[in-house]
Amino acid sequence: MQFANLKYFKALFFAIIFYLRCTPVFSQSPFNYIWPIDSPFVMTANYGELRPNHFHAGIDFSTRGIINLPVYCIEEGYVSRIRVSPYGYGKCVYITHPNGKVSLYAHLNAYSLKIANKAKEHQYITQNYEIDFMPKPRTVYVRKNEIIGLSGNTGGSTGPHLHFEIRDELSEIPLNPLGFYRLGDQTTPELHSIAFYNLADTSSPKFMNAHRIKDGRKDSLILDDDHIVLNQSIVGLAFSGLDRYTNSGNPNNIFAARIYVDDSLIYTHQLNNIPFAESRFINEFSETIGKNKYQKCFLPTLYPAGFFGRCFNKGRIILDEVSFHKIKLVLSDEAGNTTRLQFYLKAKQINDFKKTDVGGDLFVNCAQDFVNTKNNLQIHIPAKTLFYSSSLMIDNTLEKNSKLIILPEINLVQAATLGFKVPDTYWRNREKLLLVGGSVSLPILSNDSVYYEVKEFGNYHLTVDTVPPKIKVDYSERKLKEAWQMDSFSFVITDNFSGIGKYNLWLNNSWVLSEYDAKTDLLTYYFDDETPIGLLQFKLEVVDKVGNKTFLEYVLKK
Repeated sequence: MQFANLKYFKALFFAIIFYLRCTPVFSQSPFNYIWPIDSPFVMTANYGELRPNHFHAGIDFSTRGIINLPVYCIEEGYVSRIRVSPYGYGKCVYITHPNGKVSLYAHLNAYSLKIANKAKEHQYITQNYEIDFMPKPRTVYVRKNEIIGLSGNTGGSTGPHLHFEIRDELSEIPLNPLGFYRLGDQTTPELHSIAFYNLADTSSPKFMNAHRIKDGRKDSLILDDDHIVLNQSIVGLAFSGLDRYTNSGNPNNIFAARIYVDDSLIYTHQLNNIPFAESRFINEFSETIGKNKYQKCFLPTLYPAGFFGRCFNKGRIILDEVSFHKIKLVLSDEAGNTTRLQFYLKAKQINDFKKTDVGGDLFVNCAQDFVNTKNNLQIHIPAKTLFYSSSLMIDNTLEKNSKLIILPEINLVQAATLGFKVPDTYWRNREKLLLVGGSVSLPILSNDSVYYEVKEFGNYHLTVDTVPPKIKVDYSERKLKEAWQMDSFSFVITDNFSGIGKYNLWLNNSWVLSEYDAKTDLLTYYFDDETPIGLLQFKLEVVDKVGNKTFLEYVLKK
């Protein structure tokens, strides 16, 4: 097996020896898939793990801080997509299999030669390190167990590992990979605490209180008081806990939950079949309170149906003040190991459902498109952007002090659009006018107005980005004198606000491929057989996302 860069060979040899000595033995897939890496028991993140603004879409395999471990194709197929990015999945390859599934391998440090050649060809055609393209079907065939790349730490990875996914070819929905493999998992999920929410207002769940779980006798779980009396009669249950594949394994997320009221099943979910378009549902599904991250076992008005089963009355528990109701929470992992908690609930008083508070400036029906112009602000919220219908309060003082407030502060499923006339004070720099809230939004200009796409409501302010990116060569004089020993040369590129947009590197007046790692701010050119000997004249252009540009020339004696 050949690789795109010879610098990876030595690390690969020693990594294989290390892993052969440390790899446990366990069963393979009932679907006849092999594991994509030699140590699949070392899983640092599972499918559905609760991440900022998204559910984790696959499995992360630890490489114990090592890069350049072999990554194997789990089944025969063909390369259907190649992505290279300084963000997200980094160097990533998709392989389509005959059974209608697609396997994905991300954060790679290098591709095998035939995949690397396809990637490099496209990068030079587009003169761009960042690519996302689909080779012609069945032109790059790969065998089962073939090494398709080497593990790495590219893209948004926070440490060396392999991110692995299995998707449905037609829908592109990521599936739970552990549905395709058997694990020798005999470890039950851990339940740490439960919490109750007041659901009387169908558009605004309110956290009430939490109860810590204790280990009881004979491996049972107990509460300090298993007969709980609540102030509300329409409530929802949430839980905080984790799951491990081995007793000392990494803490991962819990796969499935069921709730029974008086032995009747009223709620169930499994973390599976989560479309990327619905991934921001995590902001409604989970909530961090204190040191605990809770998963809510009740549904908002709009929700992704893919991983929910039976949900009677959307998971609401209806209590009365006369008698206690038996509640049973059952948590399980992919291997079928279960943890159970049983307790009893009743209410101090009966309270009715509340109608949604329609106070505020505007009311948005979450199931319908919303378009409105008020106080010189245009706002468009597509249908199914909010989880609940909601009233909005808007304070528009853009002309006065460049500030805009939209409440409540909530995350959105997809982007809403805000538009307004460009304030006179910003007209000269309107193309560089940023709207800053929870994140930075870039301007979209139309006539005398500017529009922004936002994925959260809250506090915003306008600011102008006129500062170009910075470039520097960060080598000591001694290192530069030994340039003949270098296998690469890097530039540090940074931007203060809108972020790095484009970059181009020329060597002796010819465009050359350079790799950008956003998390280290390094733009690196790797020397190869085509690199000339002698004086190397580099020219580097870096442009931020609103068009500010920096240019640097540097001569290196190689």
